[in-house]
Amino acid sequence: MIATSAAKTIILILLAIDVLWLLYILLRGHGESLVRTIVFAVILGIILGYLQSTKLQELSFSAIKNDLFPAKIPRYVYTIKEEDTLYSHKVSYYFLVPLPKLKLDMEPDGRTFTITDPEPVNQVLDQLNLPRVEGGAKELFMITGRSIDINLYRWDNYERGTLFVERALCQLKGTLQSYYGISRITIESRKY
Repeated sequence: MIATSAAKTIILILLAIDVLWLLYILLRGHGESLVRTIVFAVILGIILGYLQSTKLQELSFSAIKNDLFPAKIPRYVYTIKEEDTLYSHKVSYYFLVPLPKLKLDMEPDGRTFTITDPEPVNQVLDQLNLPRVEGGAKELFMITGRSIDINLYRWDNYERGTLFVERALCQLKGTLQSYYGISRITIESRKY
């Protein structure tokens, strides 16, 4: 993965070199490579236009593919529960089967999973009209060591407070398919 700003800088440098090469070709009269240079400049211009218009913070092949050719995301059925305490406000979104799919990577210890690609979480957050997360998260159990934190992922730097994602094993009886999905999303914000 590469940051979008770094990719913009690289493309701008390549485009500047291409324009300088185009000027050199025109001044020297080397017409045989003129078409290739113009085509290369057009391709770089299209890439630069895409990079300036995209909302992606980091680029990867899968993120670009999903951005250019978005997959049809099913509408998930969920319920909302709000809780107010003296010090915090909590909003929880409970998903019903079929759960939104999660992309997880197993840790080397074989006991926990990590969300390395936040795109599946961001697709669900987009559907809920919530801000996106900027990176992956480790299973909260790896941080706290408490067994109650298995299946939980936390983003402390979330725009609206602390974001918790709880995973569960979803089994579709019609197809006998099972996968890990998002069973609950909770946003906890402090009252001051």
